[in-house]
Amino acid sequence: MKTVRSLSRVLLKTDLRDTSTIIMSFVFPLVLLVVLVRAFGTMPELPGMDFVSPICVNVLGFGVAYVGIFAGALHIAQWRENGMVQVLRAFPLSTGAILLAQALVGACLALIQAVLLIALAVTPWIGMELSPWAPLGIVPLALGYLTFYFLGVLLAVFVPSLAAVSMLANLIIIPLGYAGGAMMPIELLPRWVQNIAPYTPFFQMRVALSKPLIDLGTWGDAGLGCVYLLVASAILLPLAHRFFRWK
Repeated sequence: MKTVRSLSRVLLKTDLRDTSTIIMSFVFPLVLLVVLVRAFGTMPELPGMDFVSPICVNVLGFGVAYVGIFAGALHIAQWRENGMVQVLRAFPLSTGAILLAQALVGACLALIQAVLLIALAVTPWIGMELSPWAPLGIVPLALGYLTFYFLGVLLAVFVPSLAAVSMLANLIIIPLGYAGGAMMPIELLPRWVQNIAPYTPFFQMRVALSKPLIDLGTWGDAGLGCVYLLVASAILLPLAHRFFRWK
């Protein structure tokens, strides 16, 4: 575990010094939140509730999913391309330890991002109202992060180049976010998109987050969303560990 902690510290320092990581992990979600609230925040949704709080939940979930898929994909793809994987092989590290270290670093970035988004969202300028159960939102956030992290690892394993990994990660996360209601309220999407939305991981994370964070939906739906994400993570984890190799 000492080696894992050391590797995690190195990776975290590297990410925090990388301008593109800072922009995509922190600046982009904050800007997206402001843009979506200003665009859709005045539209009525339910009696006594406007679009603001659901939009904040959507952006929070999308941001964590974005961090997750890129945390799993980019470093591993970069290590394979520049030969760092072979260097790490000389150290007392298993492939599982490397995946754990990178997962911890991505989780730190996701946590910082979530805190920043919530801090902005609850200001009078945005107007999100948190429920008393808001701390329970950490459960679907963690499960959603892991689902997309392991998906990112599989991308890095099977896609041959760093550029292709980055492109495919965006091609996966943006359509999934759109279909799941991240880019605009699900009620405004075409009917066929609304029909496939419940089968997407982002939609389930959004549903699982909405009840504890803003008291929207039911605990049953939130529980089913968590089960969906847990099963997805349980399927992707052994696949990521199995196919990640020292080459």
